[in-house]
Amino acid sequence: MTDRPQEKRSTGVRLRKYIDVVVEDRLSSMLFRGAIADISETGMRVIVDQYLPKGTKYIFTMKRSPMLALRGEVRWIRSGQPDTYQIGVLFIDVNEEDRKRLASFLALERTRISTPG
Repeated sequence: MTDRPQEKRSTGVRLRKYIDVVVEDRLSSMLFRGAIADISETGMRVIVDQYLPKGTKYIFTMKRSPMLALRGEVRWIRSGQPDTYQIGVLFIDVNEEDRKRLASFLALERTRISTPG
């Protein structure tokens, strides 16, 4: 048994799907590229070459299907390969239409992956 507080982590299945993404900080007008490594209905893991502090919020624009621009908060960050970072992003303020599009995309991708042939 451990005394560590439990992390609030989604129990949803994460889909390993590489999607190019543009990360935008509207306050500083900073714009750079990254890649989504896996995604779920509540968040994603993104690989970037910039250090993004925990707790900061950005707009993440997916450059291919499902072509969404979602607001997210950096929940954790880890160093990866030289000059890269993996960040955990929790989606925030997602409207119902975007939530449905993301859920539909994830369901379709899971079906495609699990279908033999």
